[in-house]
Formats: sequence, C-alpha cells, structure tokens
Amino acid sequence: MLIHTTSPPSQPTLPPMTTPTALLTSPPPNPKIHLTTVSDNPKNLEGLKRLNSLLLPVNYGTKFYQDIIRNPDTDGALTRVAMWDGGVGVVGGVRGRWEPPSSSSSSSLSSSSPTDGTPRGGKIYLMTLCTLSPFRTLGIAAALLQHIVAVAREWGVEEVYAHVWVENGEALEWYRRRGFVVEEGVVEGYYRRLRPDGARVVRLRMLGE
Repeated sequence: MLIHTTSPPSQPTLPPMTTPTALLTSPPPNPKIHLTTVSDNPKNLEGLKRLNSLLLPVNYGTKFYQDIIRNPDTDGALTRVAMWDGGVGVVGGVRGRWEPPSSSSSSSLSSSSPTDGTPRGGKIYLMTLCTLSPFRTLGIAAALLQHIVAVAREWGVEEVYAHVWVENGEALEWYRRRGFVVEEGVVEGYYRRLRPDGARVVRLRMLGE
C-alpha cells in the first residue's frame, strides 16, 4: 500500500495539545526497526531518495532533499527513515514541511524564525510517507506518523494535513483510523502520472484541551 505522495511546488508557552487515541494506541513497530534522522547522515539521505524513487509516482528534485540538510530544525526535524537491523537499510520514510502561520491565522502562538530552531504555530504538511511492501504490516508507517504528530504537539501547530490519491481507499481509511478527517472534495489534476488524477485532502486537527 502506498500511503500518499504529493508534489510540492524568547519562546511562548505552549498550550497542552490532544492527540487522537488511535495514534496513541497504534502497535509499536518490530523491535528490529528503528527510526533515525536524515539531515546529519548522507547514507540515510541516499536511502530515502532510493525509497521515494522506487515507490512514488512523483519525481522529487534536488531541492526536496537539499532542504533537509539546509534546514535541520524544520525540514530535517520533520524527516525520518525507518531502518531494519541486519543490513537491509531504509525500509520506510516520512518527509514533512512546516508552514508558518499566515497573517490571518487565528493561532495565538507566534511563529519564530526557522533559523533559531523554535518554529511555532502554523501547519505541518505531510509531503511523503511510504514503506517497502514486505514491511507494511509492522507498524512502520504508524510510527513515522507518530513522530510527525509528536513534533506538531511540541511546535503547537494547528493541524497536520496531506493529499491522498482519490483511488487509494486503503490509505484514506488508514488515515481515518488515526483521527484524520477526509475532506469530501476532490483536488482534480493533482497527480499527473495517475488516472484518475484527483486527490483527497486529509487533516488532523491539533486541538487544545
């Protein structure tokens, strides 16, 4: 199952955040699997590139990967790969993007400059989330998503959202089970290489208690 892809063209006190129960009760990944960073490890970055090129119908350019290295406190913090012990290497990965609050945002949190390592508020967009086929029943995707949600709570973002291919009912249901709301409308023409080419938007609201 391909979870989803998309094609991108002094600190305030954070309020407590709630996380959907489904995310907290997802089974832990296999003990042979561990999540690790990419921004400080060129080998892991190459593994993520291979994974995405193998599984995803979107050709991600150089900037997609360079930003992980250039912005370790934002793009790097929102990127993780799942490693399988025993020499297999990267078997799953996630890449997110932080979107600062707009001037019209209702968030009470201020947005800090990404360069100071303390972004706050805004949204997190899930750019890629995928797992190699033989490893898709081990809770890897759920663990990768849990990392993103944990960062979202820490940063006080308003929501985590993503695009999912309209025909990928399994992935849409996977997100529903983890507290995401699937929007009714279809974004037509989103996936140029797929037929049909539409996408559905899924959103996880990070609501305060």
